[in-house]
This record gives sequence, C-alpha cells and structure tokens, in this order.
Amino acid sequence: MPTRYLVPPSLTGPGGEPRRVGFEFEMGNLQVTRAAQALQSALGGKLEVLSPFEAVLTQSSLGKLKIERDAQLLKSTVYRKWLTQFGVNFAPGTLAHEIETNIDSVSRVLIPCEVVTEPIPFDALAGLDDLVETLKALGAEGTQESLIYAFGMHINPSIPGAGADILGRYIQAFLLLHGWIIEYAEIDLTRRFLTKYIDPYPRPYMERVLARDYQPDLDTLIDDYLAFNPTRNRALDMLPVFCTLDEERVRKALGEDEQRLVSARPAFHYRLPDCKVDVPGWSAAQAWNLWVYIETLAADRALLDELKDEWRRFSGDFSLSPRSEWTARLTSILSCKFFER
Repeated sequence: MPTRYLVPPSLTGPGGEPRRVGFEFEMGNLQVTRAAQALQSALGGKLEVLSPFEAVLTQSSLGKLKIERDAQLLKSTVYRKWLTQFGVNFAPGTLAHEIETNIDSVSRVLIPCEVVTEPIPFDALAGLDDLVETLKALGAEGTQESLIYAFGMHINPSIPGAGADILGRYIQAFLLLHGWIIEYAEIDLTRRFLTKYIDPYPRPYMERVLARDYQPDLDTLIDDYLAFNPTRNRALDMLPVFCTLDEERVRKALGEDEQRLVSARPAFHYRLPDCKVDVPGWSAAQAWNLWVYIETLAADRALLDELKDEWRRFSGDFSLSPRSEWTARLTSILSCKFFER
C-alpha cells in the first residue's frame, strides 16, 4: 500500500508560489557511483559521475539529485588539479581512478553517502518511497545499524511567509512538540547524546520564546535566536532562513566556522529525524508527517496559545526524556484536538 504523505495547511510561499520541500538522506555502506547508477535505473534521468565521491542525476522523476560522500576533503578533489600537471590521468580504468574508488569503498564505513533532492512539490512526495527502496536494496544502512553512525534525514520545507509572526509561531510549535516527537519517533540515542548536530534549544531561550506575551518584530526575533543559538547544531536550524532575511546581522553573530557552513535559503532546516532506511516498513513519510504536525500547530493560534499555557504549568518538570509528564500531557491534548481532524 502506498505511504500517505500528509499535506500542511500552508501551501503557498511569501509570493504566492507553491511551496516545496527538499530532503537529505544520510546512509552508510553505499558506494557513491553504484548508488547513483541504481537511482538512475529506478528514477530515470541523466547521470553525470563527477568523481567516485560525487555524482549528479538530473531530469529524474524526482528532479535533480546529488549523490555524494559527505566529506568536503573528498568532494573537492583539489588534488586532481595538482596531479594532472604531472600527467596523472583520473579517467575510468586508470590506476588513479581505481585508487579513488578504493578510497570511496573504505570511507563508506565512517563517512555517510548523502542523497540530496532538489525542492519537491508536496504532491510528488510519494516518489521518495522509490528512492528509499532502491537504496535499501543496495544494502544502505541507517542510523540504528551501528553505534558509530549518527546519520539523519534533513527536511527543508520552503517557508510560507517571511514575517516575524509566522516564523515565531513555527519556532514555538517546534519547541512545544520537540519532546513528543523524540518519544513518538524514537530518535536514536547516539544522535541525541553522542553528537552535537541536533542539540536542543537552551532552556532560557525556550522560556523567552514561549512566554504568552512574546510578540517580537523581525529584528528582535533574529537577535533573540542568535543570542542563544549562534550555531547550526539545532534540531530545527533557523540560520538559513534568517540569513536570507538579514545576512549581515546573522553572519556578524556567528563564528568563522559557522559562517563558512551556513547557506542562506528561504527554507526551514529540520535536522531531527533519523534515517531508518534499513528498518522494514520505514518511509520518509513518517518523519515528514511529524513535521506536518509542527506546521499544523503553527497555523492554529488558539491551540498554540493553549499549549504554551500548559507548557508553563509543566515547565518546572520539563524534560526531553521519554515518558515525561509533559509529553504525556501533550499526547492527551493532541489526541483530543489534533489527531481527530
């Protein structure tokens, strides 16, 4: 039975254009070129293999895909320019090409193979199941396969609006649902506690943003975020959006490393989901649908205010640990007012 991908309540962007969403899948045990060829066979399109570490598939049924070893040192292939001056040939069949291929084979144990989609229309998301099944058939390994894996699936939905009110409500909705999503989706302990990539928002920031009277203008919303979160390492990373709206303000608040890594784009960077590609029955829809719950809450001002009031009642005992009093209370409220819709 095809997996159902829920549709968020806000379907258009700031200019009235249809919203889209991009996905990034991180997986282990995949050779880049072989994965790219398999995806071309399953999804069609034209394949360009740039190196054993990077390939691009265009005109597929999901549009443009990048398949790459997620390590800048490998992808840059700067060494090629230097070595070709000495007559080294990197064409297929050469010794240099074989060495690169062997490096890719070895590195797949530690460095994820990443498949990145271009922004996809909401009504085309079911095509992601073909992508997942293709990679699963190749032996792709997900988050749970090893203690050294911290592989995730990033979801990058375009924003429905650029004002402080709507962006602030998305942040509030995520903060309120964060612990519930961790419990419901069984987010892997390795990613939560042994890596920094999806660190939670600091408690003082939560208290500020979830105050009933928090109604900042855009400058204040960005400044508050940067004061507590001058980093990409958040489960919901707002830096790409804020960098699009006020790049100078954002980059001034970031360290050199963060400045280099942050790219401006009018899309949320939701980094919380695991990539469970090797779990039987798993679909990208499971993580996407939980994101849609965040969108639905952000669009419901009355429910958002109710949950903010409830959070303040429980805030003394607030925890992101599973089976907390807050997530139990949240489940009770959502089952009556959210899931019945």
